[in-house]
Amino acid sequence: MAVFVSRAQWGARQPTGRSTQITPERGGVTIHHVGGSRIARASHSDCAAQVRGIQRQHMEGNGWADIAYSHLTCVHGYVFEGRGEGVRTAANGTNTANQNWYAVCGLVGGSSSAYDTVTADLVDAFHLAIARLRSQGGAARAINGHRNQLATECPGNLYRYVQDGSLEPPGGRTHTVREGETLYAIGRRYGVPWQRIAEVNGITSPYTIFAGQVLIIPDS
Repeated sequence: MAVFVSRAQWGARQPTGRSTQITPERGGVTIHHVGGSRIARASHSDCAAQVRGIQRQHMEGNGWADIAYSHLTCVHGYVFEGRGEGVRTAANGTNTANQNWYAVCGLVGGSSSAYDTVTADLVDAFHLAIARLRSQGGAARAINGHRNQLATECPGNLYRYVQDGSLEPPGGRTHTVREGETLYAIGRRYGVPWQRIAEVNGITSPYTIFAGQVLIIPDS
């Protein structure tokens, strides 16, 4: 089961600016990879450091306001919060693509099978990231690859998963919180442990939810 990791949990720096000029209902979600020989980390304990390094390069090397991606996923089944829902990306290569498409990056390398490790857990993480962007960020149902936005090899071997529909989230259940509801009550309604709902949605102690909030309801 995929797990959501908030910006605070992976040690993100504060952005130097924040744009909400995104219209993802006109596009959807674009899939990326890190590329090159940057292999998937054997130990999950190294993944957060990789994400921090990507943010540092994007902010200090590229001069961008924040990490470019909406979310990032790792082969161990974790989703690292990037710019998040409702925020314009800087990863898709054109102004139109950045305005209309969210960007989710898999922490895997190039097209060579020696570097581009696609695990079931990575696919699960993409499912969670895309479901969040749809339910909380208004993304259209379209999923494409970075190469559909401009001439690039990205997202490497992940592109066949884009093409065959493997990255399409199953089920896609969501719940809009009503006044007075608790995670415990919502969990009982769907037959899912409330702790699992909290985990998938990145809700931590004291587990506060609010009316109108859209929650992803996992299968179990």
